[in-house]
Amino acid sequence: MSLNETIQKTIKEHFAAFYKKPIAPGDNLFAKGVLDSMGIVGLITYIEEKLQVAFEPEDITEENFATIETIAVLVQQKIK
Repeated sequence: MSLNETIQKTIKEHFAAFYKKPIAPGDNLFAKGVLDSMGIVGLITYIEEKLQVAFEPEDITEENFATIETIAVLVQQKIK
């Protein structure tokens, strides 16, 4: 499993705790109602704990958190 796939799996596990419908990697999380501004805080905390990365305030944009794919790319950049 690639690093990107591992990151996406971790993100999906977070959402599975409260969102029961399937989410494709390219689905817009805001449009589907999966993520909102408060949800980003919980997701960031989860990712930072699970994947040992730290986000900067400038990382937290709607564009970076729009889809599972964009979140995974951001996290992968933080790991490298």
